[in-house]
Amino acid sequence: MKFHKRGFTSLLLFFGFCVLLVSGAVLFSSPKGRVAHWTDWTMLGLDKERWESVHVNASILVIVASGFHLYFNWKPFWEYVKGKSRWALNLKTELAAAALLAAGTVLGAALVVPPFRSIMEFNTDIQSYWEWTSPRAPAPHAEEFRLTRLAKTIGLPVEKVIEALRQEGYQVADGSRTVRQLAESRGVAPCDVFAAIAKHYRELQKNGGKRGRYQKEKAKAAEAAK
Repeated sequence: MKFHKRGFTSLLLFFGFCVLLVSGAVLFSSPKGRVAHWTDWTMLGLDKERWESVHVNASILVIVASGFHLYFNWKPFWEYVKGKSRWALNLKTELAAAALLAAGTVLGAALVVPPFRSIMEFNTDIQSYWEWTSPRAPAPHAEEFRLTRLAKTIGLPVEKVIEALRQEGYQVADGSRTVRQLAESRGVAPCDVFAAIAKHYRELQKNGGKRGRYQKEKAKAAEAAK
């Protein structure tokens, strides 16, 4: 059976575009990295880093497939560009309009002017929602802290941190293990490890009413914009 190269590249471009569409939408609506790592955020079973990997590699696939598609269709494409056919001649206006629209999109996005600014502000609102409705970390990327550093950050002796974790069923010999390592040993998120410690110390219990905090922050931002 003959393998149709043109048909193959066209289908490859289509599927690549579908993957880019989905991964782009997921990344647009995902939380910031520090929130995603602290809460072990996932979508359809993949964390943010894996979605970024899917998106980048799908982009490369589309670029390569586009190159082959252009190669296999170079002759008709070149005829269109040179205006050798009547249809291509009639498309000169459309070609100019498409080029201007593409250039305008790049320039507008780079300068962050309306309506591109609104899109980025919407993305910021989504990230803010995740940040204010998720358990807060005591410091950025606290999941990578060893218990000794975490204890210093939250103002507790490391012995008390270890004792609190042991009471919650964690196997902790000393303060050399990271929060992420402890989380992985129990199959939980890093924020759950911190919650296990905070359970024994009222001064650390500052994550209640998460949705209320988000709504208050939105109200403050709206008031400031008036």
